[in-house]
Amino acid sequence: MFSWGEDCQQGFRARDCSGVSAEDGVHCLNLRFHIAELAAGRSALAIIKSSGDAFIIRHDEKGVKGKQRYVKHKEKIQAVCCGDDTVTLLSKSGKVLCVDTTHTPFIPRPVDALCNIPVSQVACGSQHSVVLTKDGQVYTWGQGSRGQLGLGKRKLGADSPQHLGSLSGLPVVHISAGGEQSFTLSVSGAVFAWGGNACGQLGLGDTTDRHTPTSVHHLNMKKTVHISCGKDHTAILTKDGAVFTFGSGQYGQLGHNSFSNELQPRLVAELWGARVTKIACGRHHTLVLTDSKRVYSFGCGEQGQLGHREERHPSVPLPVQLPQGTTTGPIIRNIYAGGNCSFATCASIQDVCVASNANRFECISEMIDKWTSQCNTKSWKMIIQEIQSLFSSASSVNQFFLDRRKDKHFQTSPTYSGLDLSLAQTAFEKLVKNDTVMTEVEAAVLQLLPSLDENPVGVEGLRIYLLLNELLHVIQTHKLSQGTELADMVAVATQRLLHVHTITDINFPKMSMLFSSGDWWSSLPPSTMVKHVKVWKQALTVILLPSQPVHWKSKVKNMLLVLQYMYNGTLKANNRIAGPERIPEQTFCLGFSGEYLAKDLQLWRSMSKTKGMHYQPLILRDFPFEMDLKSKKMAFDINAAHTKVYFDEDPKVTDVYKRDFFHHSFREIMSSKFGMFMFNESLTWFPSNVTKKDKRFFLLGVMCGLALYNQNTIYLPFPLALFKKLLDVEPTLEDMRELDGVGKILQDVLDCKDDALKDLSFAINWRGTEVDLDPQNPGKPVTSQNKKEFVDAYVNHVFNTSVQRVFKEFRRGFFLVCDRDLVKQFSPEELRGVLVGQEAFDWPELRRNTVYEWGYRVNHPTIQMFWEVFDELTEEQKKDFILFLTGKRRVPILGMDHIRMRVQVHQAEPGLHDQHKPESLTCHSILYLPLYSTKEIMQERLAEAVIPDGGFI
Repeated sequence: MFSWGEDCQQGFRARDCSGVSAEDGVHCLNLRFHIAELAAGRSALAIIKSSGDAFIIRHDEKGVKGKQRYVKHKEKIQAVCCGDDTVTLLSKSGKVLCVDTTHTPFIPRPVDALCNIPVSQVACGSQHSVVLTKDGQVYTWGQGSRGQLGLGKRKLGADSPQHLGSLSGLPVVHISAGGEQSFTLSVSGAVFAWGGNACGQLGLGDTTDRHTPTSVHHLNMKKTVHISCGKDHTAILTKDGAVFTFGSGQYGQLGHNSFSNELQPRLVAELWGARVTKIACGRHHTLVLTDSKRVYSFGCGEQGQLGHREERHPSVPLPVQLPQGTTTGPIIRNIYAGGNCSFATCASIQDVCVASNANRFECISEMIDKWTSQCNTKSWKMIIQEIQSLFSSASSVNQFFLDRRKDKHFQTSPTYSGLDLSLAQTAFEKLVKNDTVMTEVEAAVLQLLPSLDENPVGVEGLRIYLLLNELLHVIQTHKLSQGTELADMVAVATQRLLHVHTITDINFPKMSMLFSSGDWWSSLPPSTMVKHVKVWKQALTVILLPSQPVHWKSKVKNMLLVLQYMYNGTLKANNRIAGPERIPEQTFCLGFSGEYLAKDLQLWRSMSKTKGMHYQPLILRDFPFEMDLKSKKMAFDINAAHTKVYFDEDPKVTDVYKRDFFHHSFREIMSSKFGMFMFNESLTWFPSNVTKKDKRFFLLGVMCGLALYNQNTIYLPFPLALFKKLLDVEPTLEDMRELDGVGKILQDVLDCKDDALKDLSFAINWRGTEVDLDPQNPGKPVTSQNKKEFVDAYVNHVFNTSVQRVFKEFRRGFFLVCDRDLVKQFSPEELRGVLVGQEAFDWPELRRNTVYEWGYRVNHPTIQMFWEVFDELTEEQKKDFILFLTGKRRVPILGMDHIRMRVQVHQAEPGLHDQHKPESLTCHSILYLPLYSTKEIMQERLAEAVIPDGGFI
């Protein structure tokens, strides 16, 4: 072993001390034992021999080291760290032992709070300790006045270990502490820091202390694999062999050819080209070991801790001057720094090669294969412990399903989760095939869920929620009704997260990474997004659909909230996804029974009458997106049945007369002769030159509302913009393109270059009226900088400003009849479909739904002849037939299943049937079909009948 620095060779039981150089002070110690671990603090040096025995060398007040003193303990020791006056040991079984070096003999005392918690790593600052348990949890204790315990400002110290719950979901693989700062490192390279920060040693860009773990964003995606802390500086090693340092540069310990502090991580440029494999920080100096087994040092060298001949405080890495002749012997295996001392241990080439082949992570697939194949053997108890260890710890689950291909998980960010969800799905599918193993897995996960922290730090803590979605999906797929309890508990845990991260919360972006646009949700393949939505729909189907409405505070609320966030995130994500890949809103919809909706509506109506109700409507009030169109329309129609609207104050007016009224009235109102509207090809829009109040538009709104309440589709050839405005959705350029050819011109304006805009200004002519779209700047020219402003202003004028007066009256009339909240359940497309129908014709469905009466039957020769003739009609003739049959050329929004044609024999004298055309009773969709003698005659008569306005009775 090599040692250099303050009294570095004293206390070791060496055979001899050969190769000592008086000029640089590097000692080559030929020890009687092999050192496995070493740590140095202010008052002690601790070593762990390869045998697992621990020894402590105490300094006196003058810094002179005494003799090695054996630390007696029944267990072997695997790791050690030193504080100012304490040495912390870690046994091979994971027990933590503390030694007070101010008193002899050195007695290791177990930390009671950790007696039953296996620990994998220990780290010490000056007066505080940090441990990492085998299941990835972090505990701290000691002095905490600068926040070094990470427990918040109220905790200035702790005598016993305290759990850092905010890190519980992170796959922490490394901890470090020094002076008054603490660090953790996740498996994907995320660094979190807390504690004293007077010199910027936390790397957060400022000098403010942190009392809770805080992400060091400047190290994101740098592939950090190790952290080492000095008194007030920090060094970071990446997987690619780069070194970043930050904090105090007073002695040059940052290696940037400067003695200035660095508040953010900065690459040590002098090491560029040399791949570093180890780093170690002393009090005010830094060591690095390269892959060529050369040691470099920089920083304070007053005690010879740098191993340089001349430089006392070099601010750039310089090679340690190892004694001559030693480079041909055993190579450097590890380096250590502590206080004002430095050490380098050696190993043979063979030992190094063996160590480098160790694989830290066992393949999850192989582990599950072992579980499922040995579940009935004597090793089952051990397997249960393994399952419990993995699935009851979010940190463990987090580690096993990372995408390690080409180190992709190191790219974890707000837009990428770092997970391999296909690996997770494959693993979970293996698990569910074995009921015994899966029972233990579910039990472990149920134990995990309540422990999930509601305010995790960093993005990696959110991975568990994506993995839980995958697990639920596999359970539902393979076990159908099972998994309901698990889904309920997952929803509760997710809802806690949602509850904390509200939109006004400063940490809301963390939550939105799961579901909002631009983050993890939108980065998933659309098929995976749909799969996760179906998980929650399936869980809801089991417990929500029974007719009794569910209490607002029940478990259903949690599931609906999860779906709400998914829904909102999907709406935003769809704006950036190509058309065919977009996720339809219908993906979220469920069908509800009329009985359930009726009771929910009853509560809805009661809300305005009774305050502080114990029960409140669940779906209608807060989650209308969860209802499919059929349920929305059913809810609207059920509510309409409770509203008394009489025609001419006569309650006996039948539905037939109402349909007839709406049919003829809207045909007349929408004609050019009526003079109410502007017409453009097949569409209609409000006039823009109305200067005084016109009651006709109010009455039109009332009639549209009445038609909707009476379940009548009407002839209302308006663009989608009308229905958007009723629902407070702003019309867009797309709506302008639907209404008028100007829309295409406006799109060309957005697409064209500067030269084509020369003669264009904000002054326009709309329907014969001169309008300046920017009254504050008359005649303002359109440029490439303001062309979007021009287009937006044009669209706003057409759909809003120019029709403000008449639309306000129409809207007032419409909502005088219709319940505004119930109408707003519909999307603009749905509302238009409900009111005016749709053009989605399913001719086979029409045939299947047809009923035959008065002598006709399905196999009657005339009926068979009719369908042959019908099939030979053109598409437009078939649409004309629907108009002839129902009085409407469009299909009800719920499809042709709601058109039930009744075919009856036309009443004609015998022998005269060929002279009559088919007739229809539109209000009942009845077709009066004569008994034609030939197919040709039927073709001719039917073609004559379906000519618009040719055959109605």
